[in-house]
Parts: sequence; C-alpha cells; structure tokens
Amino acid sequence: MTVQLQAYKRVFKNLGFDSEKSAPLLLRTQLLLELKNQLEQRQWNQSEAAQRLGVKQPRISEIQRLCIDKFSIDLLIKYLHRLDKEIEITVKDTD
Repeated sequence: MTVQLQAYKRVFKNLGFDSEKSAPLLLRTQLLLELKNQLEQRQWNQSEAAQRLGVKQPRISEIQRLCIDKFSIDLLIKYLHRLDKEIEITVKDTD
C-alpha cells in the first residue's frame, strides 16, 4: 500500500470507519488516484480529458480534486478502461 493510500486509511479510521467499511472507500480512492495520475501523465486539459473519457468537464474537476463520494468503483473502472488500462485485484490477509 502506498504512503498516500495509508494516509487515506488513517483518515477513514479517524472518521470512525472500521476496516470493513473503509475497504470499499480505499478501493475507490486507489482507483481515483490512478485515474488522476493517468490524466496528469497525458497532460490533457480538462476539456480534452472530458472529451476523451466521454464526460462533461465538471467530472474531470471532481477527479482532480479526488471527490471519492462522486464515483462508484464500477464507474472508475469504466473510465480507466477508456484509457486502455486493465484492473487487477489482489486479495490478501489483513494487516
């Protein structure tokens, strides 16, 4: 788990989420961070990113601001797929 993701895990814990409730939030966060990174690597402005993903510009702003409450896991996977990214999930024992 990246340092940034560990920080989010602590934030969710501090907000009162137990590990079971925070697991989907962490997965959404991880997917959203990857999506944001992919858009940054491509150096697209918001209009171009919106056109490439097939969304309106405000959605790109929400991605850039990491508004995890605005996105489902399914939607984030769909957006990453549109960027030719494949998602792999690893299941492991909890820490």
